[in-house]
Amino acid sequence: APGVTMIAVRTAWVRVRAADGSVIYEATMRAGDTFELPSTEDPATLRVGESGAVYFAVNGQTYGPAGDTGAVTSNLALSVDNLTSSYQVADIARDADLERVVAELNSGVTVTD
Repeated sequence: APGVTMIAVRTAWVRVRAADGSVIYEATMRAGDTFELPSTEDPATLRVGESGAVYFAVNGQTYGPAGDTGAVTSNLALSVDNLTSSYQVADIARDADLERVVAELNSGVTVTD
């Protein structure tokens, strides 16, 4: 089944909760950090404190960002269907940090803020 991977392109605090409300991931992600969501029947939800810094890799495409730069996004269902219907494929050329992170992730080079 297709999965979802969160990708940070700048520093962003994130919290991912399972459908039962338990926290499955909470961190201050830095540029180049990724988190692969576990496959579950009910989607996890995301709260992010810097929405413009977090994108989603789904089926070989990058979607997002989660929201506007500086905005908080809450209760975002992290399912393939929700992300691919709610967001457009990201225009990498519009975000230099995304362009750099994607290139470095694809090459295996470590990214630093």
